[in-house]
Amino acid sequence: MGTGNDQPRGGNVFEFQAASPVSAKIDRIESYWNSIRANRLVPSRCEVDPRGLEGALGHAFILERIAGGLARFRIAGSHLTDLAGLEMRQMPLSVLFAPGSRDQLSEALYSVFDDPAVIRMAVASPAGFGRERLEGELILLPLRSDLGDIDRVLGGLVLHGEIGRAPRRVEILGQTRRSMTGYAGPAHVHPPSSQAGPVEPSRPTRTRTPEQPKGRRHLRLVVTND
Repeated sequence: MGTGNDQPRGGNVFEFQAASPVSAKIDRIESYWNSIRANRLVPSRCEVDPRGLEGALGHAFILERIAGGLARFRIAGSHLTDLAGLEMRQMPLSVLFAPGSRDQLSEALYSVFDDPAVIRMAVASPAGFGRERLEGELILLPLRSDLGDIDRVLGGLVLHGEIGRAPRRVEILGQTRRSMTGYAGPAHVHPPSSQAGPVEPSRPTRTRTPEQPKGRRHLRLVVTND
């Protein structure tokens, strides 16, 4: 996957040009998250229905924050199990990453939970004995728990190619980050599209204030006799 001209943008954030066509499975997961989010800052974990992820379910996962920039799998699709060579439930997301990318991953998870933000990464797993190079994408989308805290993630990971000998570890080639702060509220519109992928637009909502009653305003003549 080509990464374009990666340039640092404030710490470990990079812009990247994803390979064309952009993974339909990653787009599917992001579009579904946007659909259940509607006009809110972040949707809830209880709203995620596996049926809505049809076609991408094997690549999807749900994370739970452990502490800081650490998160573990609550649910993981079969693609991730195949990459790791073991059952991923209760395992930290970091086990899928090469040691040199784990600090970057931790910083990204902080942003997902605390901003909150949507993060989309270009990733690759290097070639080796019995392994071909794999390239793909990962997305991290914030969710609320049943208690209302933003400490869950709906995510997806797609690597193209034959997995070969497991376990496979991925390296972060670049990422694009979109903060969701400022987009909450009943009358907001979704944030503009970016390289992270399409965002489904919503229709602006008209609101009325007590000073703007329904119906046409009428002029009233007031006469004063001094």
